[in-house]
Amino acid sequence: PPPPPPPSLGGNPEIVEKVATNQGADLKLTWKSVEGAYGYRVYCDGNKIWEGRDTTYTIQGSSYVCRAVDVSAYAGSDEMKTHIDLTPKSSTITGLVTHDGTGYAWVKLDLPNGVASLVRQSDVDKYAPNTGWFVFYNNSGTPQFRDASATSIGIAKMEVALTAFNSSGYLAPGPGNYNVVMSTSANAYHFFWADNTSIGYGNMDNNDYFGVIKVTSITGSGPYTANLEIYIQNKVPGLRWVKFY
Repeated sequence: PPPPPPPSLGGNPEIVEKVATNQGADLKLTWKSVEGAYGYRVYCDGNKIWEGRDTTYTIQGSSYVCRAVDVSAYAGSDEMKTHIDLTPKSSTITGLVTHDGTGYAWVKLDLPNGVASLVRQSDVDKYAPNTGWFVFYNNSGTPQFRDASATSIGIAKMEVALTAFNSSGYLAPGPGNYNVVMSTSANAYHFFWADNTSIGYGNMDNNDYFGVIKVTSITGSGPYTANLEIYIQNKVPGLRWVKFY
């Protein structure tokens, strides 16, 4: 009899769920089964981290933080992949001036779109949904970042809290590591947690956003001027992975 035909796949996996779990540390993926597939594989930044028959897998951030994930179906030597981009969106902030100076002292975080921009205090709209705001503040010679709630403006729809200036890595830490007022310095590296103040306030959940604020320079002796690089994980709300390179 003729040899059996080689196995053929019905396509690549269709992702039906990608959601942050475990307070944002982990990423749960679920996909539709593929006709003809022997099994499935999950890759983190090109490296295979799982293989099996299930149509769901949770990547634990304690082991892997990825810029990109691929989910593949395979049958024999045939393999078809679906790509998931998790690269944070980056913005460059140039010429941010402390509140005691002349110019733009505030940063607006448009979280769903992953865009950070310079604004004046008169432009701050604490009622804007999914938007965070912080000011560059000169606290008697100590440069600080302060959330709107720590100013006369009051609590916005998203509260921006930061980790200390000497943070590192790609996985934003869990609760208990953040403050709405944080001292900063040149070459500082802060994670931020933008916490939804209307839904699940005080809890890390999928109504929140995470990112990194890198201070590339601070000049002056008060008022101060700073340049920042800001990275926002907007691909999956609530995910604490901020792997920007």
